[in-house]
Amino acid sequence: MCFEMVTIARDEFEAMKAHLPCATREGLFETYRISQNSWYKLRDGQPVKRKTLERLRERFHQVAGE
Repeated sequence: MCFEMVTIARDEFEAMKAHLPCATREGLFETYRISQNSWYKLRDGQPVKRKTLERLRERFHQVAGE
């Protein structure tokens, strides 16, 4: 099975980070519904699955009230 892998811009990551109460496993899942491993990959500029990033962006807009 092949997954499309994507990355995000540093400024988009920083905006998401600003709305995160804590970067723990529980905090990441409760806030953005992603794993700590996915968060670390995004932080380090590594690609994640497209579906993971879509879910993260959707949750970010909900959390940020956009």
